[in-house]
Amino acid sequence: MLDTLRLEEQMKTIFFTICVFMFFVTSVNATVYHFFNGKGITEAAMEWEEARTNSKEVDLLLVSEYVGYVGALFDHLSEKQHICTPDEITKNDVLQVVSDYLKYMIKGSKNAGSVQVEAALYKQYSCTK
Repeated sequence: MLDTLRLEEQMKTIFFTICVFMFFVTSVNATVYHFFNGKGITEAAMEWEEARTNSKEVDLLLVSEYVGYVGALFDHLSEKQHICTPDEITKNDVLQVVSDYLKYMIKGSKNAGSVQVEAALYKQYSCTK
């Protein structure tokens, strides 16, 4: 009986610890994640390019946000058939198209990051009817 009570107390402690940990992790992620403006998406794209050649000295959180952001917009535009892509396209192809487009845009653009990503994808993968 005493062992059962100890086990229950240990389980409650572990559960409480996990809940507290999840609260702090979620709070930190909420403050770290942001929507990109024009300057931010360009910085993220350049960080992604740097990660391809020098993975030790990059902000991996920013790189992963870039990959997820561009990927989500690509999926949305593809699903709605706003863009047309070749069958053999890869994720890196899409990321490179956006990165190349952003390099030549005016840095610090006031447009939202999504507007710039969409413009890059529309330009490269426009549908001909």
